[in-house]
Amino acid sequence: MANDIEIASYDPKKVNVNINGKIITGFSPDGVINVVRNEDIVTPTVGTKGDVTYNENANESGQVTLHLLGSSSSLPFLRSLAVKRKEIRLTITDANDAGAVQFAEERCRIIKPPDLAKAKEIGSTDINIFVPTLNYR
Repeated sequence: MANDIEIASYDPKKVNVNINGKIITGFSPDGVINVVRNEDIVTPTVGTKGDVTYNENANESGQVTLHLLGSSSSLPFLRSLAVKRKEIRLTITDANDAGAVQFAEERCRIIKPPDLAKAKEIGSTDINIFVPTLNYR
């Protein structure tokens, strides 16, 4: 019966990245963003008799990778922030119905300036951003 089937739609246009008040544009066909924690939030330890202890990890840091085209108009802005070693405010919003996520974090840093590559066809480059406290909302 069709009523038991979950149907969702995803629109990449509903995923937005904002850095210091500027909307980032020019994402590559490989994706928009990748958000990961740097470490597990909990590590279970199982004793010899099966007793379990959860070790909570205080490290809440993470990394956000932006996947941009080599022609993205956001690259000079991001390169400048990296070279000047500026702290940034990073906001990511996903307004899709299924799996919507949002976070806004302060004191983030671009880990290194974006790579510069020129070839026969336009390529893509990744921007890696360190996030001291990664809180999903």
